[in-house]
Amino acid sequence: MQNEQTLKNYEKYLDLITNEINKMFENQKEYICCSNGCSMCCEEGMYPFSEIEFEYIKQAYEKLPKDIKQKIKNNVKELTKFRGKGDFLYKCPFLIDKSCSVYSNRGLICRTFGLISENAAKKLTIPYCAEHGLNYSNVYDKETHQIYMDKVQELGYKNIPIAYNLSKYNLMYGIVKNLNFDWGESKLLIEWLTEYIENLDK
Repeated sequence: MQNEQTLKNYEKYLDLITNEINKMFENQKEYICCSNGCSMCCEEGMYPFSEIEFEYIKQAYEKLPKDIKQKIKNNVKELTKFRGKGDFLYKCPFLIDKSCSVYSNRGLICRTFGLISENAAKKLTIPYCAEHGLNYSNVYDKETHQIYMDKVQELGYKNIPIAYNLSKYNLMYGIVKNLNFDWGESKLLIEWLTEYIENLDK
């Protein structure tokens, strides 16, 4: 359980990191197709969350109307049928009618999805929505699963596609420093939620 001051420090961090992430999206806006009603990135994933991220998202959950809370609980209980069956991809339980019910308090993975990311080994991850005609799809080759730089020039884009270091470690410690809070342990969102909902129902 995170204390109030820790959460305030986390909010300060969020202001700073969101500013940096917004700059990345602004630089790549020619390739970004994200819009209201598009929930592809929330329909299938694993969603790793640190403890403080989950504590923060709980604040938004607790302010929701009762009917929305019940829908989220139902989503979580449906997903618990898959517990113990290894890793599985699932729809985020907070996704209600194709809209995030806790958007303002969403986690880091939610804030950065849609950009091309690069890990410490320089391996690139292109958002999978490129396969479905969305982000970067105009310059994405489905056969090679790579960005087609000739298309970038052919279509006259002003900025080239950039891969940003969006690893969890870099987001936590590399971009914004002097955080003055502890992230706590990390688990998948469904694990955090299952424990939380079970405790609520006791």
